[in-house]
Amino acid sequence: MPDWWGVRMPSGATGEPPGDQVGRSTGGPHPHHIVAAVLGLAVLVALAVSGVVPDLGPGGTSAQGAVGAPATSTAPGTGATAYASPGPSSTPPGSTEPPGPLTVVGLGDSVPSADTCGCTGYVEQVGSRLQRLTQRPWVVHNDATGGWTTTDVADDLLTSPTRGHLADADLVIVQVGANDFDLGSVADRGCMPAATSDCWSATIAGLRDGLTRIIHDVRLIDTRPDLRIAVLGYWNVTLDGAVGRALGSDFVLGSDALTRLVNTTVAQVAAGTGAVYVDAYTPLKGELGDRDPTDDLLEDGDHPNATGHTLLSTAVIDGLADDGAVSAWRQLPR
Repeated sequence: MPDWWGVRMPSGATGEPPGDQVGRSTGGPHPHHIVAAVLGLAVLVALAVSGVVPDLGPGGTSAQGAVGAPATSTAPGTGATAYASPGPSSTPPGSTEPPGPLTVVGLGDSVPSADTCGCTGYVEQVGSRLQRLTQRPWVVHNDATGGWTTTDVADDLLTSPTRGHLADADLVIVQVGANDFDLGSVADRGCMPAATSDCWSATIAGLRDGLTRIIHDVRLIDTRPDLRIAVLGYWNVTLDGAVGRALGSDFVLGSDALTRLVNTTVAQVAAGTGAVYVDAYTPLKGELGDRDPTDDLLEDGDHPNATGHTLLSTAVIDGLADDGAVSAWRQLPR
């Protein structure tokens, strides 16, 4: 499309100079008028190139116009507006793209996976509750699997599906460790007290190292400084409620002591790695351990039912609120 007086004509223009105002008459062209027009145009082009006339750049735009902004000019005698081609982006300088949904990823064993519950697990509940609390959409990826140990979770961080979920995570929930232990010795008096027994020392050391590795590797995948990692303990690493009591007082005392030892280890790892420790013991067992969790467990006495998962989701939300995470997510741009 031809330019006229340095201005690109709009689509559909003929390319002819408009009307009699630019040297065209009804008596036909006059050579000296054409020569004068050509010379005048050449002078204007030379002045524009040299910078003497700064407002006459290519397309009639100012040399000081913002890159990517739709610069405009008016063709002489027409009142028609010509738009310079915008740059790669028409987003005004300093503006940001609308943020997408936030993401929570669940890692661990059968408790966070909730695959035996037939209910909405606490990881998914946390996503729904955060959506209401922060007024932002949340996406949940639950990569927990029943029966997994800390080693299994650490190895899973090497797989592409889980790594892809973690790459954009805002919150990672980890609950694992109960399956690390040979629980056949829980009722063995020779393994009491649990905190000083050789029965558990090697496994406790492995739990500490495994959790530390998991949190470290998660941070290698998702390097954003505002990533939150919540690590849960247990109300019991084995059977509890009526099912646990049926196995005798030694089993009840031994399992409770081992659970407290596991929770102390998990809390220490969380403190040492900058993660948020979530107390799962108190919601189901009470601060003194004298609450009966039977009604919050499935018939197997091992896994939480719907009410148990609600208690755990509340514990996670409370822990994140105390850490300031909920408030921070609420204040993110919408």
